[in-house]
Amino acid sequence: MTRWTRAAGLLAVALITAGLAAPVAGPLATADPIGAPVAPSGGGRELLRLEVDSLSPRLVTAGTTKVTVTGRITNVGDRRVDDIDAKLQRGDPVRADGDLWNLPGRATDTADTPFVEVSESLDPGDSVELSLDAALRGPDSLDVSTPGVYPLLVNVNGEPDFGGQARLAAVSLPLPVLEVDGAPAVRPRDDPPAMTVIWPILDTEPRRLPVSREDGRPVLGDDQLAESVSAGGRLFGLVNSAATATASNGELATSLCFALDPDLLSTVSDMAKGYYVRDENGRLVAGGGDEAAADWLTRVAELTRGRCVMSVPFADADLVALSRSGAVDLATVALASSSTVAELLAPVQPVAGLFWPAGGSFDKRTVVDLAAIGPTTVIADPAHLQKVSGAAPYSVTGTTQTAYPVRALATDPLLSSSLNVAAPRSGGDRSLQRGLAALTFRALFDQKAAGAQVLVAPPRRWTASTSELTGYLDLAQRLLDGGYVEPASLQAQAAAPSAGTAGGLTYSPQDSAREVPASVSAQVARLNTTRRDLLDAMSGDNTSDVDPNTLLAPLQNGLLRATSTAWRGDPRAAGDAVEEVREQLDTLRARVTVTNPDRPLQMASGDSPIPVSVHNELPVGITVRVRVSAPPGLNIEPIQDVPVPPHHTRNAYVPAEVTRAGRFKVEVSLTTPGGTPLGEDARLELSSTSYGVITVAITGTAGGVLVILVAFRIFRRIRGARTAARKDGPADGTVDG
Repeated sequence: MTRWTRAAGLLAVALITAGLAAPVAGPLATADPIGAPVAPSGGGRELLRLEVDSLSPRLVTAGTTKVTVTGRITNVGDRRVDDIDAKLQRGDPVRADGDLWNLPGRATDTADTPFVEVSESLDPGDSVELSLDAALRGPDSLDVSTPGVYPLLVNVNGEPDFGGQARLAAVSLPLPVLEVDGAPAVRPRDDPPAMTVIWPILDTEPRRLPVSREDGRPVLGDDQLAESVSAGGRLFGLVNSAATATASNGELATSLCFALDPDLLSTVSDMAKGYYVRDENGRLVAGGGDEAAADWLTRVAELTRGRCVMSVPFADADLVALSRSGAVDLATVALASSSTVAELLAPVQPVAGLFWPAGGSFDKRTVVDLAAIGPTTVIADPAHLQKVSGAAPYSVTGTTQTAYPVRALATDPLLSSSLNVAAPRSGGDRSLQRGLAALTFRALFDQKAAGAQVLVAPPRRWTASTSELTGYLDLAQRLLDGGYVEPASLQAQAAAPSAGTAGGLTYSPQDSAREVPASVSAQVARLNTTRRDLLDAMSGDNTSDVDPNTLLAPLQNGLLRATSTAWRGDPRAAGDAVEEVREQLDTLRARVTVTNPDRPLQMASGDSPIPVSVHNELPVGITVRVRVSAPPGLNIEPIQDVPVPPHHTRNAYVPAEVTRAGRFKVEVSLTTPGGTPLGEDARLELSSTSYGVITVAITGTAGGVLVILVAFRIFRRIRGARTAARKDGPADGTVDG
């Protein structure tokens, strides 16, 4: 290496801390492998709780002389704790991924600083601020002499009532050290790893309800989306931090691929035209985020223009749950919605056939369904890839025969999981300290990373603060500038020839348990069947400009939102989303009714048809089937289905025949031809004084027989009388004179 190359490398390392040396607020202590609380010595229940708020600087470079940790200690036990002291100590630098996973176990006292008194006494429920400074070199220091990623331990001792002095709280943190005064700088590899980062721009949950106002404006369940896309909001930060970082750096822009939700984009687009929000009392009020929505959508369009974009399914629907429930048509709609991304962000075109499954894998049925549409590339967790050989992209060979090829790209499990920081106990901002440490380790100190493909997949609903996002991108950019990593386009990787093979994708029972619950997906499938049947029964009309597909599209989208991966782990919220759709379906079905007359219907004859008045309040036509339950004495014959125009009433005449006189109560119900109930059943009262044909025939026959019998009897009497008269005449044949 020439002295000019060496100088450039030193300059790059120096630049890394240009935007990262300042402290960044936000608790760092989390229950995760990196930046994790350490169990108190001796076990037992927790008495003191330590929450670390900041580590400054986050990266150590030339000129750094000390590190500072700030936080808070709270007595969470049931007794007073006296003589509370704290110190910083470090362990040996990590050498492998496993060392970062087991950071608390490596945070030993290889070097430590003296204890500093924090508080003489702390009663239960009380807190005290913590601030520790530790020199990097010299006496009573951390003795950091070479670059590396060091485990740093914040150790808190105290003496509780009824006990002796012991470690009562501790938190481990990773400390990336890029350069140390007097030590050789880390040089870039001849074959640096190629880095790609997925940048997810997804809302934390679907907000839109499956209903619109009469003016066509959307209705949202709350106004948090407006806050999120406004300056200072989460979605604004995701877009703005990436836009700022890539404005003047083409290599970083090449390394990023933006994951977008069509539902989010279309919702924000409609919000910009005006929208309503359902308040806590169920009333609809005008939303106030229309200008912020329009501005944010413009920023997204500018950020993504000419760059890699991938579309998740509509509302980030759980494709596995949809596949298992048999709602293939919904899955097809969810995938086809990528056209919404292309339409709203034109001329952007999402990468075709690229899928990023929640949980890192699909089951076989879903893979087959996807591969029936076109060539499929799955961004998979490497733990879900079987029998891997060669390099990515992998040709997946163990899947059931598919119409199109299936391939896989593997994420970097260390870098991806390092960003999945759980919310700290204090509820403040999350920290990317462990993400910075993992990226630094992979780029500078991991001996196995030479020539590797590093694909970083953050949490789908990344909740890092804007300052933390900016810090992560600054580090990525400076690593690119220094030659420690190379930019790699996800779009190019998805299009590249396969360089290896994988025997298949695994999908364990644990993966299945994380899906949207089967009870929810089954209800979604049932409601979707009802929606399809209604659509089949509906028809357009020249008196209305409403299309049946347009009328039912919000319900279809609502069902997809009910299966969003945002509801994983929250079955109640998923059930509430399904309930919203069911209520709207019921509202539509209730708008087709039987008009119930206020008085009994008089049947003019024994075979008079029963008039049924069907009223359609829908803005589209619908074909209904009339069903009448017949009591004894009334025979009902089926009739043809009745088409009813929009906002119209049509009379249907049901053939009927009475077999006796009197009053009849009949139940009338309406369904679609497919059997979906419409409206409420109606009870009609019929009155008839006539007889049916059969009764008249029987009566006439009986009358005829009676006449014949009476005539026959009269005939016999006459004949008998004549016979008797002849017998009573004179015996000698004379006549009296």
